[in-house]
Amino acid sequence: MKTLLVAAAFLLPFQGCAARVENSRALPIVTGGVPSATIVLAKNPTRAAQFAAFELQWHLLRMTGGTVPIVREGQPVAGTPILVGDSGLVRKLGIRPDRFGPEEYLVKFTEVAVVLAGHDKADWGAVRYDDTPDRDEIASWPSLWDERGSAHAVCDFLERDCGVRWFNPTDSGTDIPVRKTLAVRGPDIRRSPFMKYRFTGCLDNAAYDECTGLWTTASAEGKVWEGRAYAELRRQSPGNAYAPAKAARTALFRLRHKEGGEPCFGNHAFYGYYGRFWAPEKDKAAIFEGKHADWFAQGYPGQPPQLCYTNTGLIRQAAKDACEFFETGKTYPGAQAAGRFFCLEPMDNNAFCKCPECRKWFGERDAGSPYFTNGKHSEYFFQFVNEVAKIVGKKHPDKRIVCLAYMSHGAPPEKIRLEPNVLVQYCFACNRLNYDRASYNHETDLLRRWRQDYPGRDLYLWNYDCFPLERARVNRFNCFPGFFAHTAGKQFGLFRECECRGVFHCGYGQEVDGYVTYKLMDDPALSVDAILDDYFTRAYGRAAAPMKKFYETVERIYGDPQNYGEEVASGRPSPHHHQTEAVAWDNLGTAERMAELGKLVDEAAALVETPEEKQRVELFRLGVWNYMQAGRAHWVEAKAAKR
Repeated sequence: MKTLLVAAAFLLPFQGCAARVENSRALPIVTGGVPSATIVLAKNPTRAAQFAAFELQWHLLRMTGGTVPIVREGQPVAGTPILVGDSGLVRKLGIRPDRFGPEEYLVKFTEVAVVLAGHDKADWGAVRYDDTPDRDEIASWPSLWDERGSAHAVCDFLERDCGVRWFNPTDSGTDIPVRKTLAVRGPDIRRSPFMKYRFTGCLDNAAYDECTGLWTTASAEGKVWEGRAYAELRRQSPGNAYAPAKAARTALFRLRHKEGGEPCFGNHAFYGYYGRFWAPEKDKAAIFEGKHADWFAQGYPGQPPQLCYTNTGLIRQAAKDACEFFETGKTYPGAQAAGRFFCLEPMDNNAFCKCPECRKWFGERDAGSPYFTNGKHSEYFFQFVNEVAKIVGKKHPDKRIVCLAYMSHGAPPEKIRLEPNVLVQYCFACNRLNYDRASYNHETDLLRRWRQDYPGRDLYLWNYDCFPLERARVNRFNCFPGFFAHTAGKQFGLFRECECRGVFHCGYGQEVDGYVTYKLMDDPALSVDAILDDYFTRAYGRAAAPMKKFYETVERIYGDPQNYGEEVASGRPSPHHHQTEAVAWDNLGTAERMAELGKLVDEAAALVETPEEKQRVELFRLGVWNYMQAGRAHWVEAKAAKR
């Protein structure tokens, strides 16, 4: 019997994650298009294990043309058993997935079987799965926040041992090596994702393309891109079936990249207090509980911009809301809460209360700080957090109060110490503005200070991968793309050093950066160069070299302080230097640079061979290169009109 082992090149970017022992015997899975294995589930499998089995079967079918059967324990098994999830057969091997840690999973090769198991949520609901899922089918799958170790194990196996890649949710976004014969062997691995909270600002699946694309999905250019990117999906799911089918495709993509984990939501949490305690709001009058003007910031005309964070009534109400959530699960508009976490975070401004009691907390600290992230109001706001945390901690000592370290309360407090039940999400506001070295280094230093001041305490991150695109959209111009894979690699090395437990990404950056980010959240020890080499080779084949050169050229231009004017180049301390249209197309995307980049796109288009590779280059041209060309053309025309 002839077998074909997975090429070593497929494994490069995923080596070094954990100590592993490789089994010497290759186990047959499909031979000549005929299944030579059986996927085995428990008699009563978890939802996560069922989903994992369907995922495995689907990918193996597209790889080999053979439908590997799925059976329940006790039914006949032909060929190599692939044991998915916890079962009696798995336990006979001395493996107890129910004793694994959170999100922990195992990929193991014995002499006769493959084991793909992990810590799963105790949920035995039935899973529905097919090529054109609807909303009901999505609802039957495990969620981003469910324990689904068995699904993680299958994804790991498909990537490491079968060579599958998930670049994006589009028709050509999944790359599955085609072969009639597949046999696999070790390495064994037992691990869990490094980051325990892994989440992006595209809060629902329908928003993923908006997060990772340069064009807005509502623009004419965005619609052209989408029409090309999802032409096959639209053909399979016409009319009203298209939107849920696309959402399902994106949900699968995010699950395959292990997004989710332990939810620790943090965001501005008090906007709902206006409709509850200031004045009734249109269509929300039912939630108004009575006016408490003293709970709001004093010294401002009209509706106050903040709350009064020394007010004892406000402190008691915030604690009451947190305890009610922990006891009943109830939340109010604007609340940010999940699991064992309840967030306290002010409105998105620092126009704080001017009453005498609040002003006592305003010292001279960082009064003249040139940086966006500082400690001017750290003592003031964190005293409020502490007072709420003290009340909640007495009733719910196992729960946690979460807050952001953001803007003028971004530095650790110096005169007070946070209560033991308070956790911080540090807002790395400059993470994508790596060219602004003064601000960037200032913010990395603050992150290290948070870890130094609170050793051993869980520390989370909020990353602003929305830049430079968000500012460009607000100011209505096309930005020069902020590619930054190598900087992301260095950042995740810092996050690993600081033992950050989780990260929320406000956007993911464009497609390549999103892919790299997924990999680094899972394992920050990975080599970015190896990830990129694998990505471009697998996605673009013979066109890999010009496509990678395009990416790295843009990345280098974007990250060079010398391209942003004398103030940035000199490293002078100041608030963040955001990209402007003039900087984008006079300093970064100059005529000479754009000409060189255009040659690389043309070279790639001439080199691609397969239909999938051609479509990927075409989508890159529509989504990135056309966007850049339009941005420069608009700027040139605007300048000419002013002359």
